[in-house]
Formats: sequence, C-alpha cells, structure tokens
Amino acid sequence: MILKNKYGVVTGFILYFNMLFAQVSPDQFWILGADENTNQPGYGNAILQFTSNNVQVTTQDLHMNFESTVATMADSNGNLLFYTNGCSIANAEGETMENGEGINPGTMHDWTCETSGYIAPFGAMALPSPAGNGLYILLHMGVEYGAERKLQFGPFYYSLIDMTANNGLGKVISKNNVLINDKNLAPFSVVRNGNGRDWWAIVPSSGTNIYHKILIDPKGVQNFEDQAVGPMISCRHLGTGSFSRQGDRYARQEACGLFVYNFDRCSGLFSNAQYFKFPPNAFGGGGVAFTPDGKSVLTSTQMSVMAVDLTKSSPALDTIVDFLEILGTSLNLMQYGGDGKLYFSTMGRGAFMHVCKTPGDTSGNLGFSFRGQPLPVQNIRTLPNLPNYQLFDFQNSPCDTLGITVSTMEKGEAPKTLNSLRLYPNPAQDRAVLELTETWTSNSAAQYRIYNALGALVQSGTIAEGAKKIVVPLNGLPNGLYVFQVLRNGEVLGTSKLSIVKN
Repeated sequence: MILKNKYGVVTGFILYFNMLFAQVSPDQFWILGADENTNQPGYGNAILQFTSNNVQVTTQDLHMNFESTVATMADSNGNLLFYTNGCSIANAEGETMENGEGINPGTMHDWTCETSGYIAPFGAMALPSPAGNGLYILLHMGVEYGAERKLQFGPFYYSLIDMTANNGLGKVISKNNVLINDKNLAPFSVVRNGNGRDWWAIVPSSGTNIYHKILIDPKGVQNFEDQAVGPMISCRHLGTGSFSRQGDRYARQEACGLFVYNFDRCSGLFSNAQYFKFPPNAFGGGGVAFTPDGKSVLTSTQMSVMAVDLTKSSPALDTIVDFLEILGTSLNLMQYGGDGKLYFSTMGRGAFMHVCKTPGDTSGNLGFSFRGQPLPVQNIRTLPNLPNYQLFDFQNSPCDTLGITVSTMEKGEAPKTLNSLRLYPNPAQDRAVLELTETWTSNSAAQYRIYNALGALVQSGTIAEGAKKIVVPLNGLPNGLYVFQVLRNGEVLGTSKLSIVKN
C-alpha cells in the first residue's frame, strides 16, 4: 500500500508480508515522532513494524505530532486503515478522515493540538466492532490540567468509524460520544470477552477502588455495572493498568503501589484483590505488564523495574532492574511489541526506547537493554495502548459459544470435516463449497458466518432448510486466514479454518 501525506506527496510507506496466509494485527505497527520542527534533525515521524522476532524502524512523513496519545488500525493483510494522535483521525492516505477532526474536544485540545499531539498517556485504542460490516470503534480519553498542574482524566469517549465509506478511506460517522462523564478517571485497559468476539473496557476511578466497565458487542458500546473491589486506594494515580495475555488477571499501578485482581472474562467481575506496597524510595513511573505466562507482574518506577511472583505463598515486590546511577533517562510506560519484547517509553524526549528482551525471566535477568531500541526521531512519551488481539474465546466456559479460538484456527488440513460439515476447496479463491449432512438440514434454516483474524464478522449468509450443499462467494474477502462457522437457532453446529489465497 502506498501512503500519501496530506500534501499529496507519496511517502513510500509500503506494508507487506512475505509469509503465506500471514495475518496482521494492529499491534504490529506503532507510530511516533513529532513534525513540529520541520526538516530539523530528530524531528519527523517513524513507524515500527514488528514481526514475530524482529522490528523494522522506518522514517515516514506523516505531518502529525504525537505527544503521548496514539492509536492505529490495520487490516488482516497489513494495510494501515487509519491512525490518530488524539486530536484528529487520519486515513490511509495521510489525510484527515471525513469528519475525523476535533477528537477530544475541550481546553486541552485547544492548547495542544495546534502545536503538538494530545497528551493523554495510553489515551486511545482502536478496535474492530463485533458487529462487523467494516465498522471500527475508537476509544479515547479526554484530559485536562487540574490543581498543581496534574493531569485529570475524563471524560471517556468513543467514536465510530465506517471503513466502507469513501472507497475504503473511511468516515467517522459518530464521534466524541460520552461513555463516562467524569474527570476523576485513570487510563483504561481492554480485554476480549470470553465469547471470543466482544470486548470489555475497564476504566478505573482515580484514587478509589471503583472500576467502570464498558461492554462492546454487536449491539454497540454500552455501560456495564460498576464494581468496587479490594482495599480502598488513597493515592493519586501516576500509572496505568494492564491485563495478562491470558485475560484472567488485571494489574493497576498507583503512586503508592501495585493492585492485582483476578478477572472473569465472561461475567466481567473482578475478585481476589491483592495489594503490593512500593518501597519508600520508589518515585512514580507508571508502567504495568504481566509476564507472558501471566504468573508475575512487572511494574516500573522512573528508575527501576520491580516484579512480583504471584505463584509464591507470600508474594512481594522485588526490584530486578535498577539504574539510579545512570543520569539523563527515565522509565515510563511499557508495552509488548509484536516480537515478544517489552518496550519502555521515557518521561521526556529521547531518540530511543528501553527494551526488556526476555520479560518472562524474573530471576534477575530480564534481558534489559538500556536505550536498546534506537529511533531515527525523537519520541515524546508515546506508546500505544493495546489489548491482546490474539486472545479469543475462553474455552470450556458458559460464554464460549462462538468457537473463535486460536487452536481452532491452527488445526486441520483441507478439505475440512468438523462435526459433519465439509468445506472445500481450502485454501479457496473466489468461492467455497459447504456440504452438510441430512441430520442438519432436515429442520430449520441455518446460517453461516465468516470472521477475520481480529474476530470481526466480515460475511454472513443463510442456509436454506433442507439444503445439503451451498456455494459461498468469497470475492469480497482478501487473502488471509478466517474462521468459518455454521449456526442454527444460535447454536454453533461447526467451526472450521478457511484460508483464502487468490492468484
């Protein structure tokens, strides 16, 4: 894909993949940098493109400033669909998307958006809508300065983007919809619902043990019941929250310590609250991440990384990285890259990120690399807020009804035969044939659904009563891996992987 900037200049931004059937999720592409001093050394934009074991960094002329807030969305073939700095939403050609200006309205927008990007840390996230049909949801957090020049978070918004509009360049069809009209919030986190399709968004109330919950399903974006859980939190926020890669635990950092909970992805309920107090010399930082196995939590202060092993009988925070003697740098937020490494932003400007190469090793050797990821431009506290897009349904649970699982997508060879359904050819090009048994076709009509790798519904159709074989057109779907599902009266009859490879 060729990306043009808003001045019509081709920037040569090409996203491509070398592996057959490769599926790309938005966490493989990070955008950062500032264009506020044009043509000056260290200024401009950069894109980090991740593979499973590598990261490629390229400079790009996007003419957009990123001061803290960033979100991107790519399709399953690796084409960038849109991105935002919290002030406006740009399309794939680098131009402001139709109706994409004026995100996060208010005083802070007026102060920052003319000369820099929006300054909400972890303040935006893009998600494919469970309703499918080319719809995407942008969650975004407003901020403003309160007493003593401290950031106050809120309101919490969402905007709706239709990527079928304007010949695939998209249109913002609804924006700045207020979900939580409060200015005492903390940075939000998102995890996939246990059914493998919907999403939970968790927004903590700052300085309290109250958690606001948002459920995102095919009906839309709606408030769920708040929950007060665990000990009261008396400290003011300086940090963020994060879910484990498995989605069954959640951790949140505040200035006084780390709070960890169990989380039920089906019911949306927190339980088993644990509190780990920071040592007296810890000075805010804000990052939180679980180790890949979900058994330990890492958290950062400005000059250290601490960890707590949740499997121990008496877990406690231990400092495992400490560089108090090194001047001129700091730690801030942390986020997993698509290469499995953990990346740290800094409190100020820097043409680098710190990197933890082996985040699963909490024995004292995290593979921490000081300024380990050089950047061609200055990064200003910008790091994406990402869910685990590769987490699907919670198997063997009451809410596991959709069959959208990683294991399902990885199993089997063509032609597929699961629970008496046969889908062929597989890989397919422009069409696939679905065969069903007499048992399934003797009652009421059935339905088929096709989901992409992000869990978004991309196609559906009806299987007439008594039909034993139907032809499923695939002309509108790009190359990639999909989940093909057959249902009747809401019951999943069978699920199969479907590969589409067109000449």
